[in-house]
Amino acid sequence: MNESSTSVQSIDTEELRVDVPEVSPLTIRFAGSADTRSLGAIENVLARFHERALEAAVTEVVVDFRGLFFINSSCFKAFVVWLGHVQDLEQSKQYRIRFLQDDDKPWQKRSLGALSCFAVDLVLIESSSAA
Repeated sequence: MNESSTSVQSIDTEELRVDVPEVSPLTIRFAGSADTRSLGAIENVLARFHERALEAAVTEVVVDFRGLFFINSSCFKAFVVWLGHVQDLEQSKQYRIRFLQDDDKPWQKRSLGALSCFAVDLVLIESSSAA
């Protein structure tokens, strides 16, 4: 992975934890519950993560939802907006987004399935149990 000047601030509250470990491919992990109180922080972290992906010129990023127990519709919409930003890029700058879902959380399968329909060419869903 290329070094990037854009740092992605983690989120660490009682309800929600988001971090970007130094691994390849570029990965962002979500754990806990995301509700309206988390919306601004999620929008910010996704914007910075997007900037970092562009600076590193990656072809794929990973979004690990396996530790996420709940996300409300407002926070989920932030992911739709992010996908829209990726779709708006020149094709040569677009990157694929691989979501890791926990098979034991049915809401993830439903929600991520719907999200993948929004950007069929960019979104991959990978099923597994929580890490």
